[in-house]
Amino acid sequence: MAKDLKVYNHLNYQEQLSEKEDGFVEFLLQHTEMDAPEIDENKAWEKLNQKIHNPNKGFVWMKIAAAVTILAVLSISVFLYNPTPDQLYIASADQKVSVTFPDGSVGILNANSSFTYPEEFGNERNVSFQGEAYFDIQKSNKPFIIDVNGVDVKVLGTAFNLITTEKEVKLYVDRGLVAFEKEGEQTQVSAGNEAIFNRETAAVSFNEIPSENIMSWRNGVFNFDKTPLSKALEELGEYYNVEFELSNEKLQNCRLSMSFNKEPLNKVLETISTALSIKTTRKNDTVKISGQGC
Repeated sequence: MAKDLKVYNHLNYQEQLSEKEDGFVEFLLQHTEMDAPEIDENKAWEKLNQKIHNPNKGFVWMKIAAAVTILAVLSISVFLYNPTPDQLYIASADQKVSVTFPDGSVGILNANSSFTYPEEFGNERNVSFQGEAYFDIQKSNKPFIIDVNGVDVKVLGTAFNLITTEKEVKLYVDRGLVAFEKEGEQTQVSAGNEAIFNRETAAVSFNEIPSENIMSWRNGVFNFDKTPLSKALEELGEYYNVEFELSNEKLQNCRLSMSFNKEPLNKVLETISTALSIKTTRKNDTVKISGQGC
């Protein structure tokens, strides 16, 4: 029988198979037992009848296996339809980064800052934060909570600037009401005020006259009114992402009275140089300032 089947396969596929494939078929035929035993149809039906009415242990185990498989599929379905929200991590390097949170609130990261938050908010809107950022929070009954290494900043709908360091958390409220909270103790800060949370003492101090340029890193608007040059350069450096070096300590006492509105850095340096009779030299991200002082 094997010989006859071999000849049949060869004749049937000789035009369809390559020589390599035809040889493979012949190899299988030569190494496979093809003689099938005779089948007693009456005995086969009797055995099938017995298995249907008197299932043996193997049949029982098959049913158990099927049940376990169904439960496993249901478990996977529950996981797929009720997933745990993934955490997103957004970090800025030397550039500002704008982020829209799941509820439509916006956070603008300053350089070297980061957000961590879920893809979807639950009963609370929770965000972890490091560095400096401006927040514009959508109004909601769900509190928006910013975790800053154990210190919570809680709001419902407001706009504010937040700076975190190892020693303190500095908050300036642009609009609305914001609360510092640590271990259940809460301090509220209203619009136009600046508050500083000391990490070591857990005390909150208020600055009723914050710097006019506290938002300058974000909007590029600077107003200097007899501002010490060292302070002005610190604020300008943060926005333009450069570092200033003074060749003479006396230059720190110079006072700057002028305004800038998103001016190019070269024009800002030219204006300061003319006003204070100093020289500025820029190389990459470093600006050297030299002069006799004021």
